[in-house]
Amino acid sequence: MASVRDWVWHRMEMKNIETDQRWKRLEPWKWIPIAVAGGWFLWEWVRIMVRARGDFPNHWELGRRIVSGEYIYADNLNFVYPPFWAMAHAPLVLFGSPRVAQLVIYPFTILWLAILIRSMIRLTRKQMPLSGKPLFWVITAALVLAGQFVSRDLPEVGVNTMLVALSWLAVRLWSGKRDMQAGICLGFAAALKCTPLLFIAYFALKKQWRVTFYALAALAVFTSAPMILMGPKGYQKAASNWARGVIRGVSDPDPSRGVLGEEKVLNISLRPALARYLMHLPYGHLGRPETSDMPGKKHDPPSRYYVDFLNLKPAIAGLVVKTVMILMVLATAWLFRHSPSSRDDPAIVWECATVSLLILLISPITWKQHCVGVLPALYLVSGQMATDPKIPRWVWPVMGLYTVLAVLMNREFLGKSLMGLLDSYEVKTVAILLLTWLMLTWRSWVPLHGYPPLHHSAHKSQNNKDG
Repeated sequence: MASVRDWVWHRMEMKNIETDQRWKRLEPWKWIPIAVAGGWFLWEWVRIMVRARGDFPNHWELGRRIVSGEYIYADNLNFVYPPFWAMAHAPLVLFGSPRVAQLVIYPFTILWLAILIRSMIRLTRKQMPLSGKPLFWVITAALVLAGQFVSRDLPEVGVNTMLVALSWLAVRLWSGKRDMQAGICLGFAAALKCTPLLFIAYFALKKQWRVTFYALAALAVFTSAPMILMGPKGYQKAASNWARGVIRGVSDPDPSRGVLGEEKVLNISLRPALARYLMHLPYGHLGRPETSDMPGKKHDPPSRYYVDFLNLKPAIAGLVVKTVMILMVLATAWLFRHSPSSRDDPAIVWECATVSLLILLISPITWKQHCVGVLPALYLVSGQMATDPKIPRWVWPVMGLYTVLAVLMNREFLGKSLMGLLDSYEVKTVAILLLTWLMLTWRSWVPLHGYPPLHHSAHKSQNNKDG
């Protein structure tokens, strides 16, 4: 038996040596992704110097209003964000203008990315023992595959990356038996936006009551914190109007209408994506590619390549959409129902990555910048491909299709008009659904024990020879 184990170990060592040689061949090309990423980051920073970009000026205005005592949701400004979002932006008012504030906090995007990546490395250190050259290229692959989403979040100063990073930092802290700190991270993130609530629900499903309690307690504290600046009456008015607006939008029986009215073609959420295939959207609807959402600008002529599918009534289509989404969440909860064997259980990381993807699908509004939530799943897939020599063959074509839908299909390559048409077919939603299916299916293939670290293989072999 010992000789068989030695032979198996020797074979694994030889394969690792060969793999290590392949990583070394990529070393001269390392500067290319670094230069491209650095150049893109600086370019976005320069553009902010010219004028404030993205939704940040609106967020800054919310902060200004809560500081000055004005009603924060006047003229329906950012009414989909809870009052704590305004309070979180209040300190930025000290910089005097949204452009200056955006310039100052823009570099924090790198910090949020670093926290997220560091959390992923720590959580997968046993099942994917990556470091050095392999780790660099796995991170690069994940960032490239999520490139459209990460770059779109840059002018938003990485606020969506921050929410993902806080959620995964909470998972990392919980894994290290630091339940209070984990709960505070999750509660803070959920007070800023409702979507991280799904992580709290996940921990409750796993019967992790301590972190669930701390998260809900922190959520209550942070959610009520704006009362300090707004007063009880001002806070009650803002909070009740926010809740009514959100509930009214998500409860609309017509799935082609949402919180902001008619669902735009760029909303990647599953609800409008299903509505597009279940209903005929009339010409001029914001869910069609030729429709302009700019006031005073005429719509383009109807596209001959825009094809309608089913023609259900709005109420029936809405019932179908709700049923599909509820069944999807319940089925996932059933798959994840078992308590973890330990806090280092490899399945936890894959399940949490699936939760990050479900957030994008079931959220009422999912813009491109929100889709940085795909990064944990892409890191796991890229890392598993780099460390597991026995990955199922079907993973490669699935990831190839994802790459076409989420990476190659963009305005820079295809132009605004063609990409608008493709967006009307919900190609980004399809890509996220594909990645979600991959995570759920491949979860059963994930090895419970890591492979020998790639960066040590050559050294171990050399030491054996010397001995």
